[in-house]
Amino acid sequence: MSITNITSNRFLEAIANGPILFDGAIGTLLYERGVFLNQCFEHTNLSQPNLVKQIHRDYLNAGAQVLTSNSFGANRMKLKKHQLQNQVEEINRSAVALAKEIAGDQAFVAGSVGPTGIDLDDLAQEKGIEAYNALKEQISILVDAGVDLICLETFMVLQELEMAVSIAKTFHVPVVALYTFQENGLGKEGQTPLLIAQRLAQAGADVIGSNCGGGPDMIFDVTSPMVQVGKPVLAQANGGRPELVEGRSIYTANPEFFSVFARRLLKAGVRLIGGCCGTTPDHIRKMAAAVKMLSKPQIEEINEGEASTQQPKIALENRSHFGELISKSKFVCSVELNPPMASFDLSKVISATQKLAQAGVTTINIADGPRASLRMSNLAMAQVIAQQTTISPILHVCCRDRSFLGLQSHILGAHVMGIRNLVIITGDPPKIGPYPHSSGVYDMDSIELLRVIKGYNAGIDPSGKEMEPTAFVCATGAEPAAIDYEREIKRLSLKQKAGADLVMTQPVYDADQLERFLQDTQNLGLPVMLGLCPLASYRNAVFLDQNVPGMQIPSHIIERMRLADLNGEGAKEGVKIAREMLDLVQHKIQGAYIMPPFGKYELALDVLNGYIEPVDTSKHNHHHHCTCCVDDSVRNLSHCSKN
Repeated sequence: MSITNITSNRFLEAIANGPILFDGAIGTLLYERGVFLNQCFEHTNLSQPNLVKQIHRDYLNAGAQVLTSNSFGANRMKLKKHQLQNQVEEINRSAVALAKEIAGDQAFVAGSVGPTGIDLDDLAQEKGIEAYNALKEQISILVDAGVDLICLETFMVLQELEMAVSIAKTFHVPVVALYTFQENGLGKEGQTPLLIAQRLAQAGADVIGSNCGGGPDMIFDVTSPMVQVGKPVLAQANGGRPELVEGRSIYTANPEFFSVFARRLLKAGVRLIGGCCGTTPDHIRKMAAAVKMLSKPQIEEINEGEASTQQPKIALENRSHFGELISKSKFVCSVELNPPMASFDLSKVISATQKLAQAGVTTINIADGPRASLRMSNLAMAQVIAQQTTISPILHVCCRDRSFLGLQSHILGAHVMGIRNLVIITGDPPKIGPYPHSSGVYDMDSIELLRVIKGYNAGIDPSGKEMEPTAFVCATGAEPAAIDYEREIKRLSLKQKAGADLVMTQPVYDADQLERFLQDTQNLGLPVMLGLCPLASYRNAVFLDQNVPGMQIPSHIIERMRLADLNGEGAKEGVKIAREMLDLVQHKIQGAYIMPPFGKYELALDVLNGYIEPVDTSKHNHHHHCTCCVDDSVRNLSHCSKN
């Protein structure tokens, strides 16, 4: 087997093993660094090789796993416009050599091939033969120079792209075929993204997708439907739509927005992402965090026998009141309440918690930095709730914002404060907001953090040293409606092995999806708390469906909300829909996890009506009846089983 075939196989295996990150624009950086627009950018491989290498190096350092050769317009027909047609081979070989020098064994090199510039009518004429020969010549040189794959990009004539795919396939390397859509999201002849995806797959492309043509929102709209064809999909957006600022085309989608964009794409099933015109290493660096977060976890390589030796020192029923109810298969329910924005006053949250407790709600859960807004620490709120109410709250712990050591300090600090119930999540990348420079850390994901806490409960720290055991109850998340459902189930299995005690799902609005999830996870033995988010209105339903990763709302549910809104009964219909899901599976789950929209906790009680009974909280007053707190040495609640 040739070296080319070996590296090609490695590229296809890499796609199967996790998301792949391409680099961003080369032309944009050449222009920013002094190359005039009227010059041939590809000729800089010969005239300014160090500049080209530095661009590749910047993308590699930003986290790119595929470097694209500076050969986009290096076919004979394009080079002829610059009187460089006699340097086709020299320019293309140099493009590959420069990229390979920087990539080393850290990245793949894609041979970039752009269109010849002919239109559909020309394709059937003599120019079509000229285009065929020009593409074949360039692809042959790139493959012989040692690229790992061919990337056919920015083609707007579908038939030319199909021709290019057929040519590239004869060289036995992976072929990426990217079509550029019109602003309306359709092909040049009015083709839908799905139809174009089918055509490219039939032509033999190994990876299909789209680049250029629009910003992140537009590229998401055209690439997400392509996923259903079954081929890996690559999405490369421009840095927004260019705006003319002082005579220059400026791309307005900032790097932070690309972090969110990457997360949405990967959640939708797109396997490869990158940037196109207007993107820079800063954009790729932000996308790299999302790729790292959704890559297949290293935990799969950890010895199962070693994992099985880490058994908790404290039984589940003795770790917290919540853990006791879970261990006894009692119906439990939690309502999400979060710290107020721009305020330190927790009186409303405390009042809401007390009313929920009196109504019979088991606990509340507190998100960790929801929507990237400025709020107090959820740990601070959790401690106040534990001290001033009868509730033992569940603390969300997100891997996004803290380093490996920072996460451990945070969690151990929670234990000292008496917080025992945790929800471990990887977390979405930081959203666009008033702090666009905030960065995602992601030193570990939820599976890895669950393993760390499992060790804590067994009295072993991450370095393998003995420590005083903790008594945490760990929940984990799952998305029954995930696009990549097989991967979601596999990750949930890994989370169970890593130490999860129960699962709290994302909201589900499709009965078939929910039944499938419960059936497929039954063998894991994990208690399930069904996530429910009662829709507040038709507008709320549409927003959640289009903008929140992991939330898919069927069209018939959205239509129900639209009709209900016309009668002024949107919120009432949202509660009814949530109750329908709960009623459907009440005997197959252990509880419900309610996420009331806009903090309207009363809606949670409407959903739970009939499932819970009011209680006399005075009979459960923690501070009067917890005998372990009589001793001053444990008055800080750190050893109290109630918490």
